[in-house]
Amino acid sequence: MTNVFLSPKFSDSDVVHIAFILVEQFSLFALACVSEPLRVANRLAGKKLFEFSFISEDGNPVKASNNIAFNTQYSTANCPDDYQTFIVVSGFDPLVYASKSLLAELRRLAAKGVSLGGVDTGAQILIKARVMTGLRATMHWEAATSFQENNPNADILQERFLIEDNRVSSAGGISGLDMMLSIIAVNNGQNLALDVAEQFTYNSIQNSDDSQRMSIRTRLMTSNRKLIKAAAIMEKNLNKNLSIKEISSQASISQRKLERLFALKLDTSPKQYYRKMRLEQARCLLRQTDMSVLDVSIACGFSSAAYLSAIYKQEFNIQPSKDRNEQQVF
Repeated sequence: MTNVFLSPKFSDSDVVHIAFILVEQFSLFALACVSEPLRVANRLAGKKLFEFSFISEDGNPVKASNNIAFNTQYSTANCPDDYQTFIVVSGFDPLVYASKSLLAELRRLAAKGVSLGGVDTGAQILIKARVMTGLRATMHWEAATSFQENNPNADILQERFLIEDNRVSSAGGISGLDMMLSIIAVNNGQNLALDVAEQFTYNSIQNSDDSQRMSIRTRLMTSNRKLIKAAAIMEKNLNKNLSIKEISSQASISQRKLERLFALKLDTSPKQYYRKMRLEQARCLLRQTDMSVLDVSIACGFSSAAYLSAIYKQEFNIQPSKDRNEQQVF
């Protein structure tokens, strides 16, 4: 992976032109995290280093995930040639809103040799448009597993952001800020990037390969190494049904001690904790893919669709198929 991204500059201009392609139900927070650093960089530098615009497939306003309509300056087809970097910003269910004409536009832009990127779930649209062949991408952790299940040939990494050749992608949210600070640093120097970060009272810039999620230590609110290790083993094996004996062995602790730790620190048993993690994974797959209940049960290490349905109803008070339908209506 290359952590250098020199945004293309048009002709002899020193200004980097970046167009953010807004897709229906995009994350407004993610958009702010990738666009505001450019505005602040211009202000601190005392000159225009970046020119950025918000565009859409047809040039019409686009609704964010909070249903606020956001005006755009251009359509993808009519965006001026000055813009040589295009970054797709999307949110939940990005492929629902990725029309054939938008995918065609992305292929047209790629053929021109421009740089392309995706924020939050934007990489899904780039992959669907077939402009990521041979390249890796990242996306929001909540959407990554289900997308990978449906697209086994896609090379998805669980990183905060990725910069590779003339493609960039970030997992959304604050990771977009990290990505843009990295781009500012490469184009205009580390000092300016640090000054921009301070303007956002952001004093701990993350690297591309830092975790998207909070550490297990933070999520469990514990410093017990054995407990953290056991939970990490469970998290890496959501597609299986490891026995607690296997988990305790890998964590180098006796099963009885592990069970006491879970009861003391988390008020649950290792078996219940592990099952809940796998059930939450099943819920994610049901809501974000078209996988059958049987396929989801296999992907999450449950013995059968009937067994999954029974414990799913017990955990979430709703049948898997009904949960999927209600989510689609919502």
